[in-house]
Amino acid sequence: KQSFYFFFVFYVGLVAYFYFINKQFSFRELRSNFNDVKAFWIPVTVTVAAMLLAYRLQELIIGSLYTEYYDSIVHIPIRNELAPLLFNCLMCMIIKPFAEGLFYRQAIILFDSKKKTVLLTIVSLMLCAVTMAHGPVGISTFVIMALPVTIVYLITKNIYVSVMAHFLFEFYNT
Repeated sequence: KQSFYFFFVFYVGLVAYFYFINKQFSFRELRSNFNDVKAFWIPVTVTVAAMLLAYRLQELIIGSLYTEYYDSIVHIPIRNELAPLLFNCLMCMIIKPFAEGLFYRQAIILFDSKKKTVLLTIVSLMLCAVTMAHGPVGISTFVIMALPVTIVYLITKNIYVSVMAHFLFEFYNT
């Protein structure tokens, strides 16, 4: 229960910072991307497909290391009640994709030089994984899950593509 509240405050704080204070995200700009099939929807679709494949790979890893896996991720238990379920859906489907995209990708990954970009991409992936899991199995599965949205951000340099793909995957997954 404490993990759930911690993540909620963490994600809401990140979204508030990047939206209200740092002004690095605009819903108007997100909406303007919707009209561009080639530069927006095709990369979003490919990324969601890659995330589904990563999810299948994660399941294969879990299948071979089942007992160790469940000891190496952060679990957020939710009782079978409507309010906690809706709160969880709000956090996982809407707030989490925005917060993670803005922080782990846009804020950390800089495109100053190739060396710096590679180093900061690795830092970004590891930081994202470590906040969600502990132990080698948990961390590696979360790195695998973060790879598609990170790669599409590196290729397109468009945080809106990464965020929308993550949002659609979380909507499907939740």
